[in-house]
Amino acid sequence: MVLGAIFTVCIMMSVVTAVPQTQSDPVMDVIERIEELEQTMDETRADIAALDPEPGGIIDLLKQLINLIIQAVLNLIDIIRSLIGLVALIEYLIELVMVFIDAIMALIEMILNLFNPSLTV
Repeated sequence: MVLGAIFTVCIMMSVVTAVPQTQSDPVMDVIERIEELEQTMDETRADIAALDPEPGGIIDLLKQLINLIIQAVLNLIDIIRSLIGLVALIEYLIELVMVFIDAIMALIEMILNLFNPSLTV
């Protein structure tokens, strides 16, 4: 009987590891957004490398440099926001798994109480 309960728990745990597509889509969207932002950062780096200052003077060069720095900071802020969203999704998923494990433990306890009411787990 205990072996059957352990086998049932193992089967239920294998079901927990399979994530339905509806639950993995938000995480994949965040990951795709991070990849897009990384690509934008690479393009910005390429723009910086290809920067050809005009002979107008150092002031124009400084203006272009400041604009590039502002764009890089804005891109970093977007990446950080995306990472925070991803962390929140992971925390939510962990919380759901813990609730599921608690439900499994309660179910096992109820099943054991059906066969032996004096035994509590």
